[in-house]
Amino acid sequence: MGQKIPVSIQRCASYEPDQVQDALNKALAPLGGISSFVSPGDRVLLKPNLLSARPPEAAVTTHPEVVRAVALEVQAAGGTALLGDSPGAESLNRVLKRCGIMEVVRETGIEVLPFRTPEPMPVPEGGVYKSFLLASEAASCDAIINLPKFKTHGMMTMTLAVKNMFGAVVGAAKAGWHLQVREPALFGDMLLDIWRTLAPALNIMDGITAMEGNGPGSGDPLDLGLLMASPSSLAMDCVAGAIAGVDPGRHPVLYRAMMRSLRGSELSHVEVLGEAIRDVKRVFVLPVSASRVDFRLPAWLKGRMKRSLNCFPVLDAGKCTTCGQCAQICPVNAITLHNSSRGGGDVDRDLCISCFCCQEVCPERAIAIVPGGLLRVLRRANLA
Repeated sequence: MGQKIPVSIQRCASYEPDQVQDALNKALAPLGGISSFVSPGDRVLLKPNLLSARPPEAAVTTHPEVVRAVALEVQAAGGTALLGDSPGAESLNRVLKRCGIMEVVRETGIEVLPFRTPEPMPVPEGGVYKSFLLASEAASCDAIINLPKFKTHGMMTMTLAVKNMFGAVVGAAKAGWHLQVREPALFGDMLLDIWRTLAPALNIMDGITAMEGNGPGSGDPLDLGLLMASPSSLAMDCVAGAIAGVDPGRHPVLYRAMMRSLRGSELSHVEVLGEAIRDVKRVFVLPVSASRVDFRLPAWLKGRMKRSLNCFPVLDAGKCTTCGQCAQICPVNAITLHNSSRGGGDVDRDLCISCFCCQEVCPERAIAIVPGGLLRVLRRANLA
């Protein structure tokens, strides 16, 4: 196996700038500091989680103070800090303004680099996929620093460092991938290969305020008080999963990484530095859909029992404003909205592929996830 992969865990009680900067320095110190990843003159891409235009306290996006602290470190090392992403349903500028990062951009002189230009990129040897169309803007930088948020996810159980690189898929093409790759395990393979293709030099995870429940956009903030750093997105996800009390068999990215024997997919591959996992462990409330077991079943059985073993979105007419974002992003056009006076809408379960993109982008938290009949029975019997 060779040398273990370091994952550094530091406590950080708040987003007060001095505390974040201090925790970041402590997290990077055992990795050799920022100069181990950034050389003078490097153009360094900061890739935060910019899911949607929500305020920092909602814990939907990477906090602006984490972005600030990392940008200052990059600049102190002689690098040029750029910030890029491609939100799936809204403009990058709108998301940056709403989540508070645009102010940091102005104050630090970070260059905003919208992901607009898809370019074919080959997957390294050993991939499930051969190539992807990914943002050329990301590949043009000398190094990528991945800045994920510690959150739960309706389809993939957790959205952490590996999945954050899905932002390099430009705009509406994300929904296209959900249409093309409908099974969580196969989607996990796709995420792993995108991560391997772009290969961030460094990963710094914002777990100061995490998200549990129906993440990534409609969950509940959780004061976890952690900042993490590692050269490996996968090793970071492995440690984060253990901190959150998530069985790797319920986390499709880790599950597929283990099946593929990827380095960093198991705790035995990792050296944890700073805080011990047992001292910071906090069992997360997972999305209702995290109990789905269909992605581990044989294909012939999944097809016959799809509705009973799966979970589906339901629109709450009392909260829904019929803004249309859910229907717009749905890759299979499974959502029909009612008129504005009635509110809500209907989801065609025969069409629905349970990607939960609709719940991700809903600004009103008006979409709940409900399990199918057999899955409810299995959950009551503690079998799912």
